[in-house]
Amino acid sequence: EEVASDHRPLFVDVRLKTAASEVMRTIPYLQNPGKDEMTVMWLTNVPTRSWVEYGTDPAKMQRARTMLEGVMVANNKIHRVHLKNLQPATKYYYRVVSQEITRYSSYYKEFGDTVRTDIKSFTTWSDQKRDFRVIVYNDLHSNMPLFNTLHSYVEDEPYDLVVFNGDCFDDVETEADILNRLLAYTPRIKSDEVPSIFIRGNHETRGEYSLQLWNYLGRMGGRSYSAFSLGDTRFVLLDCGEDKPDDHWVYYDMNDFTQHRLNQASFLQEELQSDAFARASRRILIHHIPIYGVNPESFSPCSDLWIPVLKEAPFDLSLNGHTHRFRVIEKDEVDNPFPVIIGGSNRNPDGTVMVLEKKGKTLTLQVINADGEKLLERKM
Repeated sequence: EEVASDHRPLFVDVRLKTAASEVMRTIPYLQNPGKDEMTVMWLTNVPTRSWVEYGTDPAKMQRARTMLEGVMVANNKIHRVHLKNLQPATKYYYRVVSQEITRYSSYYKEFGDTVRTDIKSFTTWSDQKRDFRVIVYNDLHSNMPLFNTLHSYVEDEPYDLVVFNGDCFDDVETEADILNRLLAYTPRIKSDEVPSIFIRGNHETRGEYSLQLWNYLGRMGGRSYSAFSLGDTRFVLLDCGEDKPDDHWVYYDMNDFTQHRLNQASFLQEELQSDAFARASRRILIHHIPIYGVNPESFSPCSDLWIPVLKEAPFDLSLNGHTHRFRVIEKDEVDNPFPVIIGGSNRNPDGTVMVLEKKGKTLTLQVINADGEKLLERKM
Protein backbone atom coordinates (compact mmCIF):
# COMPACT_ATOMS: atom_id res chain seq x y z
CA GLU A 1 0.00 0.00 0.00
CA GLU A 2 1.20 3.49 -0.78
CA VAL A 3 0.64 4.71 2.77
CA ALA A 4 2.10 1.66 4.49
CA SER A 5 5.18 2.08 6.65
CA ASP A 6 7.67 -0.33 8.13
CA HIS A 7 8.24 1.96 11.09
CA ARG A 8 7.10 0.47 14.38
CA PRO A 9 5.56 2.68 17.12
CA LEU A 10 7.87 3.64 19.95
CA PHE A 11 6.58 3.61 23.52
CA VAL A 12 8.44 5.35 26.31
CA ASP A 13 7.53 4.86 30.00
CA VAL A 14 8.60 8.03 31.77
CA ARG A 15 7.94 8.28 35.50
CA LEU A 16 8.71 11.56 37.21
CA LYS A 17 9.49 11.67 40.90
CA THR A 18 7.35 13.70 43.24
CA ALA A 19 8.76 16.81 44.86
CA ALA A 20 10.12 15.98 48.31
CA SER A 21 7.79 18.52 49.90
CA GLU A 22 4.77 16.62 48.55
CA VAL A 23 5.66 13.09 49.69
CA MET A 24 4.20 13.26 53.21
CA ARG A 25 0.42 13.56 53.60
CA THR A 26 0.02 13.59 57.40
CA ILE A 27 2.22 14.06 60.39
CA PRO A 28 2.91 10.88 62.38
CA TYR A 29 0.17 9.84 64.79
CA LEU A 30 0.85 7.56 67.74
CA GLN A 31 -1.44 4.59 68.38
CA ASN A 32 -1.61 1.55 70.69
CA PRO A 33 0.39 3.03 73.58
CA GLY A 34 1.80 0.87 76.35
CA LYS A 35 4.60 0.49 78.82
CA ASP A 36 6.80 -1.41 76.32
CA GLU A 37 5.34 -0.53 72.92
CA MET A 38 4.05 2.18 70.62
CA THR A 39 2.66 2.11 67.08
CA VAL A 40 3.61 4.93 64.73
CA MET A 41 1.31 5.62 61.77
CA TRP A 42 1.39 8.16 58.95
CA LEU A 43 0.18 8.62 55.38
CA THR A 44 2.02 9.59 52.22
CA ASN A 45 0.71 11.00 48.95
CA VAL A 46 2.67 8.51 46.86
CA PRO A 47 3.73 4.85 47.21
CA THR A 48 6.89 4.58 49.30
CA ARG A 49 9.10 2.34 51.33
CA SER A 50 9.02 3.63 54.88
CA TRP A 51 10.50 3.07 58.30
CA VAL A 52 10.92 4.65 61.72
CA GLU A 53 14.21 5.73 63.25
CA TYR A 54 14.04 5.76 67.04
CA GLY A 55 16.06 5.57 70.26
CA THR A 56 16.66 7.12 73.66
CA ASP A 57 19.41 9.28 72.16
CA PRO A 58 18.40 11.36 69.11
CA ALA A 59 21.97 11.07 67.85
CA LYS A 60 21.95 7.26 67.98
CA MET A 61 18.69 5.96 66.58
CA GLN A 62 17.96 2.53 65.14
CA ARG A 63 15.66 1.58 62.29
CA ALA A 64 12.34 -0.28 62.60
CA ARG A 65 10.41 -1.55 59.59
CA THR A 66 7.21 -3.50 59.07
CA MET A 67 7.97 -6.93 57.65
CA LEU A 68 5.37 -9.41 56.45
CA GLU A 69 6.59 -13.00 56.25
CA GLY A 70 10.06 -11.94 55.18
CA VAL A 71 9.13 -9.07 52.90
CA MET A 72 9.15 -5.38 53.77
CA VAL A 73 5.70 -3.83 53.53
CA ALA A 74 6.24 -1.20 50.85
CA ASN A 75 4.81 0.42 47.72
CA ASN A 76 1.93 1.65 49.89
CA LYS A 77 0.57 4.96 51.20
CA ILE A 78 -0.64 3.91 54.66
CA HIS A 79 2.24 3.22 57.04
CA ARG A 80 2.21 1.43 60.37
CA VAL A 81 5.35 0.55 62.34
CA HIS A 82 5.01 -1.21 65.68
CA LEU A 83 7.85 -0.39 68.08
CA LYS A 84 8.15 -3.16 70.66
CA ASN A 85 10.43 -4.26 73.49
CA LEU A 86 10.67 -0.68 74.69
CA GLN A 87 11.64 0.21 78.24
CA PRO A 88 8.88 1.46 80.58
CA ALA A 89 8.82 5.09 81.72
CA THR A 90 11.41 6.00 79.09
CA LYS A 91 11.54 8.94 76.71
CA TYR A 92 12.10 7.88 73.11
CA TYR A 93 13.00 10.10 70.20
CA TYR A 94 11.86 9.18 66.71
CA ARG A 95 11.20 10.31 63.19
CA VAL A 96 9.48 8.68 60.24
CA VAL A 97 11.20 8.20 56.91
CA SER A 98 9.58 7.61 53.51
CA GLN A 99 11.25 7.15 50.14
CA GLU A 100 9.07 7.37 47.07
CA ILE A 101 8.89 4.30 44.85
CA THR A 102 8.41 5.25 41.20
CA ARG A 103 8.75 1.71 39.85
CA TYR A 104 8.15 -1.58 41.69
CA SER A 105 8.66 -4.55 39.42
CA SER A 106 9.94 -8.07 39.95
CA TYR A 107 13.58 -7.44 39.15
CA TYR A 108 13.87 -3.69 38.99
CA LYS A 109 12.88 -0.80 41.24
CA GLU A 110 13.27 2.95 40.98
CA PHE A 111 13.07 5.47 43.79
CA GLY A 112 12.49 9.15 44.29
CA ASP A 113 13.48 11.36 47.20
CA THR A 114 13.86 10.18 50.78
CA VAL A 115 11.98 12.41 53.22
CA ARG A 116 12.53 12.55 56.98
CA THR A 117 10.22 14.30 59.41
CA ASP A 118 11.44 16.37 62.32
CA ILE A 119 12.52 14.42 65.39
CA LYS A 120 9.70 14.05 67.92
CA SER A 121 9.44 12.19 71.21
CA PHE A 122 7.09 10.15 73.37
CA THR A 123 7.37 8.56 76.81
CA THR A 124 6.30 4.99 77.47
CA TRP A 125 3.97 4.28 80.37
CA SER A 126 4.85 2.25 83.45
CA ASP A 127 3.11 0.32 86.22
CA GLN A 128 4.38 2.95 88.67
CA LYS A 129 2.70 5.85 86.86
CA ARG A 130 0.16 7.38 89.23
CA ASP A 131 -0.66 10.70 87.58
CA PHE A 132 -2.24 11.20 84.17
CA ARG A 133 -4.54 13.47 82.19
CA VAL A 134 -6.82 11.94 79.54
CA ILE A 135 -8.98 13.92 77.10
CA VAL A 136 -12.21 12.30 75.83
CA TYR A 137 -14.36 13.41 72.88
CA ASN A 138 -17.63 11.98 71.61
CA ASP A 139 -20.12 12.66 68.80
CA LEU A 140 -18.17 15.35 67.01
CA HIS A 141 -19.71 14.17 63.74
CA SER A 142 -16.97 15.89 61.75
CA ASN A 143 -17.80 19.31 63.21
CA MET A 144 -14.27 20.66 63.14
CA PRO A 145 -15.05 24.18 64.40
CA LEU A 146 -16.67 22.59 67.46
CA PHE A 147 -13.67 20.31 67.98
CA ASN A 148 -11.25 23.23 67.74
CA THR A 149 -13.28 25.23 70.22
CA LEU A 150 -13.48 22.38 72.71
CA HIS A 151 -9.81 21.55 72.40
CA SER A 152 -8.84 25.15 73.05
CA TYR A 153 -10.22 24.73 76.59
CA VAL A 154 -8.05 21.72 77.44
CA GLU A 155 -4.86 21.94 75.38
CA ASP A 156 -2.80 24.29 77.55
CA GLU A 157 -2.02 21.67 80.20
CA PRO A 158 -0.08 18.53 79.21
CA TYR A 159 -2.11 15.39 78.58
CA ASP A 160 -1.14 11.74 78.18
CA LEU A 161 -3.85 10.34 75.94
CA VAL A 162 -6.77 11.40 73.74
CA VAL A 163 -9.77 9.08 73.37
CA PHE A 164 -12.31 9.58 70.58
CA ASN A 165 -15.39 7.81 71.94
CA GLY A 166 -17.40 7.19 68.81
CA ASP A 167 -19.07 9.12 65.97
CA CYS A 168 -16.07 11.38 65.55
CA PHE A 169 -15.55 10.34 61.91
CA ASP A 170 -19.26 10.22 61.06
CA ASP A 171 -20.51 8.21 58.06
CA VAL A 172 -17.43 7.13 56.11
CA GLU A 173 -18.39 7.26 52.43
CA THR A 174 -15.02 8.02 50.83
CA GLU A 175 -11.34 7.98 51.70
CA ALA A 176 -11.54 11.77 51.92
CA ASP A 177 -13.90 11.42 54.89
CA ILE A 178 -11.09 9.67 56.78
CA LEU A 179 -8.25 11.84 55.51
CA ASN A 180 -9.96 15.13 56.23
CA ARG A 181 -10.65 14.09 59.83
CA LEU A 182 -7.09 12.85 60.35
CA LEU A 183 -5.70 16.05 58.87
CA ALA A 184 -7.81 18.00 61.37
CA TYR A 185 -7.46 15.88 64.49
CA THR A 186 -3.81 14.82 64.38
CA PRO A 187 -2.00 18.17 64.36
CA ARG A 188 -4.36 19.74 66.87
CA ILE A 189 -3.95 17.01 69.51
CA LYS A 190 -0.18 16.85 68.82
CA SER A 191 -0.53 13.26 67.71
CA ASP A 192 3.17 12.93 66.91
CA GLU A 193 3.92 13.16 70.66
CA VAL A 194 0.62 12.21 72.36
CA PRO A 195 -1.06 8.85 71.56
CA SER A 196 -4.74 8.59 70.70
CA ILE A 197 -7.32 5.81 70.71
CA PHE A 198 -10.39 5.67 68.48
CA ILE A 199 -13.49 3.81 69.66
CA ARG A 200 -16.02 2.99 66.98
CA GLY A 201 -19.49 4.52 67.23
CA ASN A 202 -22.52 3.45 65.26
CA HIS A 203 -21.88 6.05 62.54
CA GLU A 204 -18.36 4.74 61.92
CA THR A 205 -19.90 1.43 60.87
CA ARG A 206 -21.76 3.13 58.02
CA GLY A 207 -20.70 4.18 54.55
CA GLU A 208 -19.00 2.74 51.50
CA TYR A 209 -15.52 3.27 52.96
CA SER A 210 -16.29 2.27 56.55
CA LEU A 211 -14.71 -1.18 56.16
CA GLN A 212 -11.41 0.55 55.35
CA LEU A 213 -11.41 2.78 58.44
CA TRP A 214 -9.30 0.44 60.58
CA ASN A 215 -6.57 0.47 57.93
CA TYR A 216 -5.95 4.07 58.98
CA LEU A 217 -6.20 3.57 62.76
CA GLY A 218 -4.64 1.36 65.39
CA ARG A 219 -6.54 -1.43 67.13
CA MET A 220 -5.23 -2.83 70.38
CA GLY A 221 -4.91 -6.57 70.00
CA GLY A 222 -6.34 -6.30 66.50
CA ARG A 223 -9.91 -5.81 67.80
CA SER A 224 -12.34 -2.91 68.09
CA TYR A 225 -12.58 -3.52 71.87
CA SER A 226 -9.74 -3.79 74.33
CA ALA A 227 -8.35 -3.20 77.81
CA PHE A 228 -5.12 -1.57 78.89
CA SER A 229 -3.42 -0.16 81.96
CA LEU A 230 -2.24 3.41 82.27
CA GLY A 231 -0.14 3.12 85.40
CA ASP A 232 -2.34 1.78 88.19
CA THR A 233 -5.59 2.54 86.32
CA ARG A 234 -7.34 -0.02 84.13
CA PHE A 235 -9.29 1.13 81.08
CA VAL A 236 -11.84 -1.14 79.39
CA LEU A 237 -13.09 -0.08 75.94
CA LEU A 238 -16.11 -1.64 74.24
CA ASP A 239 -17.64 -1.43 70.76
CA CYS A 240 -21.46 -1.27 70.89
CA GLY A 241 -21.95 -1.60 67.14
CA GLU A 242 -25.07 -0.26 65.44
CA ASP A 243 -28.12 1.23 67.14
CA LYS A 244 -30.71 -0.80 65.21
CA PRO A 245 -31.33 -4.58 65.01
CA ASP A 246 -29.23 -6.63 62.63
CA ASP A 247 -32.34 -7.49 60.60
CA HIS A 248 -33.29 -3.85 60.01
CA TRP A 249 -33.85 -3.30 56.29
CA VAL A 250 -31.17 -0.61 56.04
CA TYR A 251 -28.41 -3.21 56.66
CA TYR A 252 -29.47 -5.51 53.82
CA ASP A 253 -28.69 -8.65 55.84
CA MET A 254 -24.99 -7.69 56.04
CA ASN A 255 -24.59 -7.13 59.81
CA ASP A 256 -24.09 -9.49 62.72
CA PHE A 257 -23.38 -7.23 65.67
CA THR A 258 -25.20 -9.73 67.86
CA GLN A 259 -22.22 -12.08 67.76
CA HIS A 260 -19.83 -9.16 68.15
CA ARG A 261 -21.59 -8.17 71.38
CA LEU A 262 -21.64 -11.76 72.61
CA ASN A 263 -17.89 -11.94 72.04
CA GLN A 264 -17.46 -8.82 74.13
CA ALA A 265 -19.59 -10.24 76.93
CA SER A 266 -17.12 -13.12 77.09
CA PHE A 267 -14.23 -10.68 76.89
CA LEU A 268 -15.71 -8.69 79.79
CA GLN A 269 -16.02 -11.80 81.93
CA GLU A 270 -12.38 -12.67 81.29
CA GLU A 271 -11.21 -9.11 81.87
CA LEU A 272 -13.02 -8.82 85.22
CA GLN A 273 -11.19 -11.96 86.36
CA SER A 274 -7.77 -10.89 85.09
CA ASP A 275 -4.81 -10.05 87.30
CA ALA A 276 -4.41 -6.67 85.61
CA PHE A 277 -7.97 -5.71 86.51
CA ALA A 278 -7.60 -6.96 90.08
CA ARG A 279 -4.33 -5.07 90.63
CA ALA A 280 -5.69 -1.75 89.40
CA SER A 281 -6.51 0.93 91.95
CA ARG A 282 -8.88 2.67 89.53
CA ARG A 283 -11.06 1.25 86.72
CA ILE A 284 -12.67 3.16 83.85
CA LEU A 285 -15.25 1.80 81.38
CA ILE A 286 -15.65 3.62 78.05
CA HIS A 287 -18.09 2.85 75.24
CA HIS A 288 -20.17 4.93 72.85
CA ILE A 289 -23.80 3.90 73.40
CA PRO A 290 -25.07 4.01 77.01
CA ILE A 291 -26.42 0.79 78.49
CA TYR A 292 -27.90 2.30 81.66
CA GLY A 293 -30.82 4.70 81.85
CA VAL A 294 -32.21 3.79 78.43
CA ASN A 295 -35.90 3.65 77.58
CA PRO A 296 -37.11 0.11 78.37
CA GLU A 297 -38.89 0.00 75.02
CA SER A 298 -35.85 1.07 73.00
CA PHE A 299 -33.41 -1.24 71.23
CA SER A 300 -30.51 -1.79 73.64
CA PRO A 301 -28.96 -5.23 73.17
CA CYS A 302 -25.73 -4.26 74.92
CA SER A 303 -27.79 -3.62 78.06
CA ASP A 304 -29.23 -7.13 77.92
CA LEU A 305 -25.85 -8.77 77.35
CA TRP A 306 -23.44 -6.67 79.37
CA ILE A 307 -25.36 -5.46 82.42
CA PRO A 308 -25.50 -8.98 83.97
CA VAL A 309 -21.70 -9.21 83.59
CA LEU A 310 -21.17 -5.73 85.05
CA LYS A 311 -23.59 -6.17 87.94
CA GLU A 312 -20.91 -6.11 90.61
CA ALA A 313 -17.98 -4.81 88.57
CA PRO A 314 -15.94 -2.29 90.61
CA PHE A 315 -15.61 0.43 87.97
CA ASP A 316 -15.18 3.99 89.19
CA LEU A 317 -17.22 5.37 86.31
CA SER A 318 -18.40 4.82 82.74
CA LEU A 319 -18.02 7.39 79.94
CA ASN A 320 -20.55 7.31 77.07
CA GLY A 321 -22.00 9.42 74.25
CA HIS A 322 -24.52 8.81 71.46
CA THR A 323 -27.61 10.50 72.93
CA HIS A 324 -26.36 14.04 72.15
CA ARG A 325 -27.47 15.12 75.59
CA PHE A 326 -25.18 15.63 78.57
CA ARG A 327 -26.35 13.54 81.49
CA VAL A 328 -25.06 12.29 84.81
CA ILE A 329 -26.53 9.02 86.08
CA GLU A 330 -25.55 8.69 89.71
CA LYS A 331 -24.56 5.32 91.11
CA ASP A 332 -27.59 3.08 91.80
CA GLU A 333 -29.95 5.59 90.16
CA VAL A 334 -31.06 3.01 87.58
CA ASP A 335 -29.43 -0.07 89.12
CA ASN A 336 -26.06 1.03 87.75
CA PRO A 337 -23.21 -0.06 90.05
CA PHE A 338 -21.08 2.97 89.14
CA PRO A 339 -21.65 6.56 87.95
CA VAL A 340 -22.37 7.01 84.24
CA ILE A 341 -21.40 10.25 82.46
CA ILE A 342 -22.86 10.84 78.99
CA GLY A 343 -21.30 13.49 76.75
CA GLY A 344 -23.12 16.08 74.66
CA SER A 345 -23.86 16.68 70.99
CA ASN A 346 -22.11 18.01 67.88
CA ARG A 347 -23.68 21.47 68.12
CA ASN A 348 -22.96 24.63 70.07
CA PRO A 349 -23.16 24.98 72.97
CA ASP A 350 -24.06 21.37 73.76
CA GLY A 351 -20.86 19.73 72.52
CA THR A 352 -18.61 18.57 75.35
CA VAL A 353 -15.09 17.49 76.13
CA MET A 354 -14.26 15.36 79.16
CA VAL A 355 -11.03 15.62 81.14
CA LEU A 356 -10.15 12.65 83.31
CA GLU A 357 -7.27 13.50 85.61
CA LYS A 358 -5.56 11.44 88.27
CA LYS A 359 -3.12 12.83 90.82
CA GLY A 360 -1.92 10.29 93.33
CA LYS A 361 -5.06 8.57 94.61
CA THR A 362 -7.43 11.34 93.55
CA LEU A 363 -9.41 10.86 90.33
CA THR A 364 -11.23 13.92 88.97
CA LEU A 365 -13.60 14.27 86.03
CA GLN A 366 -14.43 17.56 84.31
CA VAL A 367 -17.01 18.03 81.57
CA ILE A 368 -16.78 21.31 79.63
CA ASN A 369 -19.23 22.52 77.00
CA ALA A 370 -18.60 24.57 73.87
CA ASP A 371 -19.20 27.82 75.75
CA GLY A 372 -16.38 26.95 78.13
CA GLU A 373 -18.79 26.24 80.97
CA LYS A 374 -17.90 23.46 83.40
CA LEU A 375 -20.95 21.24 83.47
CA LEU A 376 -19.31 18.85 85.91
CA GLU A 377 -16.24 18.84 88.12
CA ARG A 378 -16.16 15.96 90.51
CA LYS A 379 -13.74 13.85 92.48
CA MET A 380 -14.69 10.27 91.83
